[in-house]
Amino acid sequence: YPTNWDASDNGDPIDFEFGMRYFYSIGQTNMTVAGGDYSSSDKSHIIELHGRIDDNSTSTYLKGWAGYSAVIDGTYSTPGTGGTATMAGGKVAYAGADFGYMPFGDGNFQLGGFAGYQYLSDNPDMGRSNYVTSTGGGQSEVNNVEIHMLRIGGAVRADLGDQFDITAEAAIIPYAGIGGTYGAFYLPNFVDGPATFEQGSAGTISGNLYGAAGEVMFGFHPTDNLTLRVGARASYLTGDAQMSYTAREVGTPANSQAYISNITGLEFFRYGGLLELTGSF
Repeated sequence: YPTNWDASDNGDPIDFEFGMRYFYSIGQTNMTVAGGDYSSSDKSHIIELHGRIDDNSTSTYLKGWAGYSAVIDGTYSTPGTGGTATMAGGKVAYAGADFGYMPFGDGNFQLGGFAGYQYLSDNPDMGRSNYVTSTGGGQSEVNNVEIHMLRIGGAVRADLGDQFDITAEAAIIPYAGIGGTYGAFYLPNFVDGPATFEQGSAGTISGNLYGAAGEVMFGFHPTDNLTLRVGARASYLTGDAQMSYTAREVGTPANSQAYISNITGLEFFRYGGLLELTGSF
């Protein structure tokens, strides 16, 4: 663009940032279904890649990020464990993108809002419950729960002199669709009519959640094109969901019945510290 199209105090119409983060996160989940309580508490070491493009001519930006857990440890409890058990790995993975507009401020301070989307697979190991198949054999599955979130929020970015900066954002999550396999679901034998039934499948979770998220980062610029940042991040989701599963008659597994149970007290909470190395040009 011609220089007179640049509406900011920055001489470049477009800025790029790309880098890597280390996210030390603490996660907690809770829920109650079919009279049983499920909970987990983990510490996850996550490697994250991120990028951002700022169009100074229009005061807009597009940013994206993706992370995957390298190491997970912690504890969990389900009706099937009969107490607290130790995790053996699992998976936390996510990816998202925000489009923002920062119309307020000048070259050293910007304030605005954004809208975006994030995918989350929050599945630290919670064991797996055995169930009976239609042929009378045994099977089990791991948790594979996925969440698709919409994000709407506000952001601020400020330069504190030539070598320091601060960025912060807060978002509401008005909708987050949850679905997938909940392999840790445990169903004790029960009587329905004249027959006794046992667990005949893993659980399938579905529902609509909502929540909020926030992040703040403090940056140091040792050179014009290199930034080191430290900060913190937190997110919380809750809402209504259901668990679908199959029960089979004891001794006659081909005789099955589908059931749906409401989930109460469903929560996903994750927070922790961030360390970032970013290059800009």
